[in-house]
Amino acid sequence: MQPTWTRFSTLSHPSFTRLSTQSKPSIHAYPRYTQLRKNHNSTPEPPLQLTGSAKLFADAAKEAAEQATLAEEASDSKSARLTFLEQEHQNWTGDEDIKDVVLRMLVDKYKPLRTGSIQTAEQKLKQAPPKLASVIGTGTLIDEVLSAPVKLSPTSGSWASEPLLPSNEGHQPWHTEFRVPSFDVSSVKLARLPPPVVSSKPSSALPLDDRERKVEKEKRKRTQQAGRLNQAKESTLDYRMGIRGPRGHMGRPSPANIKGWMSLVEDRIEKARQSGLFNSVKGRGKPMDRSMEEHNPFIAREEFLMNRIVKRNGAAPPWVEFQLELESGVNSFREILRQSWIRRAIRGLSTEHPPEILHKLTLQDIKNHRDPPWFAKEKGYHEKAVDELNSLVRKYNGMAPYAVRRPYYIRTVEIDRLYDDCAPEILRTIAERGQDANLPLGGGGGSGSISKNVGHADGSFTEGRFGYVEKVSFIEWIRGLFRRWFGVGA
Repeated sequence: MQPTWTRFSTLSHPSFTRLSTQSKPSIHAYPRYTQLRKNHNSTPEPPLQLTGSAKLFADAAKEAAEQATLAEEASDSKSARLTFLEQEHQNWTGDEDIKDVVLRMLVDKYKPLRTGSIQTAEQKLKQAPPKLASVIGTGTLIDEVLSAPVKLSPTSGSWASEPLLPSNEGHQPWHTEFRVPSFDVSSVKLARLPPPVVSSKPSSALPLDDRERKVEKEKRKRTQQAGRLNQAKESTLDYRMGIRGPRGHMGRPSPANIKGWMSLVEDRIEKARQSGLFNSVKGRGKPMDRSMEEHNPFIAREEFLMNRIVKRNGAAPPWVEFQLELESGVNSFREILRQSWIRRAIRGLSTEHPPEILHKLTLQDIKNHRDPPWFAKEKGYHEKAVDELNSLVRKYNGMAPYAVRRPYYIRTVEIDRLYDDCAPEILRTIAERGQDANLPLGGGGGSGSISKNVGHADGSFTEGRFGYVEKVSFIEWIRGLFRRWFGVGA
């Protein structure tokens, strides 16, 4: 019996299978038979023909194996830098990290330095010149605009009733359509000067009438005479200023570009150098004064220059100027209080202690000295002065920033400072008085001394001590008396 061939169609390729009329071999015996045939037969085995779902599963397994191989190769060839970047940054959790917060605050406080070169406006225009369209509006050419007639006078008799836009016959308001303007095209407005009005009377020609001709000649003569007078006046001023040579009627025209200005500046500098104006420049030949702010990378150059100009001209914010006024008031109050206490303390110590004990006082003894009755008597004046200072402090705190505001002044605190601040001055004055204790004051000297004062006709006194005679003038006697009473020199 002849075998028959049956065609099986799959999803991908059709195949033909040979069907034998004999019984089919076992499924488990077919792989063994294939292996024995492969071992004993030298000819290569033809490719296995799969049909139906087996073909689909085989293709899917092959594709999965290829994708796995490509994935392994891609993971092996991935750079270390990419792996580091993937592991460095974490996914967003909804909360900002403390490092990112600190970095953002620092960047907001201290702006990063600018990079790149600063380009001028001319350089930017050269790199990207503006593009001007040749069409204005809706299809109107520039040539047509230039060739359009210019109205010098209104056709209706008044510009108030003259329509701004040309009118068309039969056009109604509801026929008007709005068109969105095109902003990508430069809006250029072209201007055209009106033609000059030609006078019918020639200005150069003289009038035909003799009288008019005479008047015109006299007018020209007066004009020339006035011009000569002005020229003589200018020449006299030039001679007084030492300017020699002819004087041009027209000065040098103003430069029209950067090169012209640079040449003009160079000419002025060269003339000034030749005339010796740079010989008396302040700080010539000396190093320039530098400041710490000039090398601060966080301060722009323009800001530094403006701050330096403001400082050199003595300008300051209002609270800085008011701070100087407050300092002056505080220093005046403390100096007056200090001088008053020094005089009072010296007078009190001189009255309470004899000269033998007075020169033995120490600095701590003077610091411990108190005079409550005097402070009670002066309390009203001190409180009034402190209130005025506190009013200045209140105004200053209203204008000054928070970091430089000041506390109020207290009377008791200022008085407590006096004892320590004025003690050295009081001790020094007492020591000077001890050195001048031998000056005659109209009384006896120290213990064990015998003195006698004798008056003279010239107003001087003579003090005798154990037969020693010394002549003292009246002025020195008055000076010693003031030093004894008030503690100050006359």
